[in-house]
Amino acid sequence: MNILSKPTSWHGQEAWTIESEILRTVIVPDMGAKIVSLFDKRSQQEWLAGPGQRPFHKVPYGAIFVDQDMSGWDEMIPTIVACEYPASGAYFGAPIPDHGEVWPLTWTVETAGHDSVRHSVMGRALPYRLTRTLSYTVADTLLMVYELENLGQERQPFLWAAHPQFTCGDAATILLPPSVSEVINVLPPEWGWGEPETRVNWPEAQNDAGKQMRIDKTGPASRKQASKFFAPPEVTVGWAGMLRQPQHDWLRIDWDAQVAPYLGIWIDEGAINHETVLAFEPMTGFYDSLALAWEKKLVRTIEPDETQTWWVRVRVGTGEQPFPIDE
Repeated sequence: MNILSKPTSWHGQEAWTIESEILRTVIVPDMGAKIVSLFDKRSQQEWLAGPGQRPFHKVPYGAIFVDQDMSGWDEMIPTIVACEYPASGAYFGAPIPDHGEVWPLTWTVETAGHDSVRHSVMGRALPYRLTRTLSYTVADTLLMVYELENLGQERQPFLWAAHPQFTCGDAATILLPPSVSEVINVLPPEWGWGEPETRVNWPEAQNDAGKQMRIDKTGPASRKQASKFFAPPEVTVGWAGMLRQPQHDWLRIDWDAQVAPYLGIWIDEGAINHETVLAFEPMTGFYDSLALAWEKKLVRTIEPDETQTWWVRVRVGTGEQPFPIDE
């Protein structure tokens, strides 16, 4: 397997690319180490949403995420929605911004060898360092290894989540493990699925209007709607996938469910983004707010001087290969 890592540029920003014979991945360190491209050379298909007509540029700390370029794959820590730090101690009540705090920050490229890229960032609201290393396990599979170090003197709860905005093309089918038979709505009732924490059947459910819908199918961006579901917290999920129609290109994302046992599913059919996107969000807490996850006692913590590690793996295939359900 031939792997190449080298500097490049992306929409005028300095970037790094790492590629195999099959996949090319591009990262912009100055913009939260955003992964801006996951490109399958076989099918000539891009898997991550681009900025469209929105400007692609560095934004200030504390910016509102949906006002920005809405592209690529961001890392969210230590929360998703803005909240105050909930644990007692020196940082109690500290404001934590929308989408977490590391997505607008500059990450340091620590090493960029011929077969991997490693970069890190320091927390601002809280004392921690997050490091992510990208490499290929095989030519069609991107591996991301994360390291979180608690640099403070107190135990910290943390809510990490990946936020990859995968493009759905004309239509896509969402694939989840058979253990997921229902999901939990977390959006306000005006989005059509009842109050937050309403449970609905998966993959087919009845919305507030009484319409039976296949919620595992995505449609065109002309719908101008969105939904956000979580797998129930009592169901540990370690993979999810999607099959794009009519090309039958597929993507499967696996992760370390011992560290990140929760899964959020964001489906945006033109409500915010310019195209239909699907975000699988493996998470260390339930659900979008660190304060709420702390209140529910459904969040991971890290001790002073401790380092925790976990991984995420993304594999893509074409219609020539069946989606790997049983791996």
